[in-house]
Amino acid sequence: MAQDSVSIEINKQNLIDINLMFKQLPKQVSEYKTWTKFWRYNTKPLIKAAQENAQKLRSEGNDQLAKSIGFFQTKASKEYLGGYVGPRVRGVFAKRDESLKGKKQYTRSGFYGAFVEYGGTTKFYGRGTAKKGDQPFMRNAFDSKKGITIQNGMKDAEKIFDRALKIHTRRLKKYGTLGY
Repeated sequence: MAQDSVSIEINKQNLIDINLMFKQLPKQVSEYKTWTKFWRYNTKPLIKAAQENAQKLRSEGNDQLAKSIGFFQTKASKEYLGGYVGPRVRGVFAKRDESLKGKKQYTRSGFYGAFVEYGGTTKFYGRGTAKKGDQPFMRNAFDSKKGITIQNGMKDAEKIFDRALKIHTRRLKKYGTLGY
């Protein structure tokens, strides 16, 4: 399963250039927030493609799975200034539907996204594989949109850098050095 995980393969030189660009920002501007904005903005085509692929699946709950796909971060990804794209499970997406009296029915969660993606090849909880087999909606979305993500990376980084610099200068003019 580790070999099949979806990750963005961006040219290392581009990432080094983007990192150097973001390090030129003033110290008051958070590097973590800048990288988060970059990844949120840069992964939008991938999220849209994954949602479209999830809508086309041959199983129930396609709407629920498609709505749950998005960009999210964990403690580990925050440490490395990155994030994930996939079905979200926690927060708002973990709420239960109150109209289903007594049943534990989730209304927006995408907890079963891995079962759909790797259903025919992976044994879940040691009990066997899924009956319907693999329906790789994330892998197909990644393969179709990774070129766009890589090409737009530097251009998106420049937009985010310029915007962060404008916000910083505006804040310094308004509040001075005490604004931070």
